[in-house]
Amino acid sequence: MFTRTQKALGASAAAAIALTACGGEGGESEASQNWREAASVEDGGGMDQLIEDAQAEGQFNAMGLYEDWANYGELLEAFSEEYDIEISNDTSTGSSQDLINAVVNRQGQDNSLDYLDTGVSFAEDAAEDGLLAEYSPQTIEDIDEEFVSESGTWINHLGGTVAIGCDTSRVDDCPENFEDLLDPQYSGQVALPSNPTASEGSFMIVHAAAEASGGSFDDITPGIEFFGELSEMGNLVPVEGDAGTIETGETPIVLDWDYLLQPIANDLEDDAGIEMEINLPEDGQVSSFYAASINEDAPNPAVARLFYEFLFSDEGQNILLEGYVSPVRLDAMIEQDTVDEDALAELPSQDGIEAPQPTLEQREANQQIVNEQWDGTVQ
Repeated sequence: MFTRTQKALGASAAAAIALTACGGEGGESEASQNWREAASVEDGGGMDQLIEDAQAEGQFNAMGLYEDWANYGELLEAFSEEYDIEISNDTSTGSSQDLINAVVNRQGQDNSLDYLDTGVSFAEDAAEDGLLAEYSPQTIEDIDEEFVSESGTWINHLGGTVAIGCDTSRVDDCPENFEDLLDPQYSGQVALPSNPTASEGSFMIVHAAAEASGGSFDDITPGIEFFGELSEMGNLVPVEGDAGTIETGETPIVLDWDYLLQPIANDLEDDAGIEMEINLPEDGQVSSFYAASINEDAPNPAVARLFYEFLFSDEGQNILLEGYVSPVRLDAMIEQDTVDEDALAELPSQDGIEAPQPTLEQREANQQIVNEQWDGTVQ
């Protein structure tokens, strides 16, 4: 429910979120083809035309946008209600690689994805393979160039910082840093949210562990070795940590993004009386932004672009902010006085993201190393 690979708590693994509206019947048309070729709203005839053509398509297809992941539930509901669009959101899976696979395997099909939310390295690979459409929202000038791909096919939209979540009712002395996790007292208690070979979140956690273990963004191997040692000594459990495994005591300590751990902590306290402590490890501070993109072969190209406009609007970015993430336009909205001040006050860091993040080149090199070494090192 709270990570890109976890299932919604208490829901069927094959369930899909559907928000029903009274949109059009969908299908390719001359208008849809026009928007498929548009790289901006001006290219397609303006915002009013985009709304009209999107409502004629009437359907938005997505995957892995879990309700409490960066407040996507509210974002999808608001988009559906505002533009009368039906939402089909497959939550049976959510890893970045699964989204890319869906786009590849469903080419030309009505059930393919319109929109993708993936790790940066996955988005760049998809762009190089010609899977993503070039499109810039109207607010693009508010977004620094470092957050926009050179090809214009993906844009960073939200980010956070690696953190350690700990159930204080089961752990007397919660770890504050990566080094602390090697203490034998945490035997059978530590978990990652997913496999770093297929998920951005855990991939970045390995970067953080490398920073804490004498490595760097140019040398991720110490991070892999750290988790190998953690696994060998029995502290790391082979279970994907989430709200459910924390509640049952299966994984009292979970590493994840700060903005994912905070809503888990809120829900567990309200529903189960479990208090969590969340620490940002000083010995391995790493941040990352996820990448939003549009499928080049989107079955609903006008809807896909309308959602992009909504995502990067003040309304969309403030909805993300309510999910404890740092939206990419945060600085601009603060300057323009359009930010939700209440949501900003709840952000783990009101100044936005300050921890460093690897470059695209470092990500690409490190992903290859993780893919080659992880399974043989971490059992």
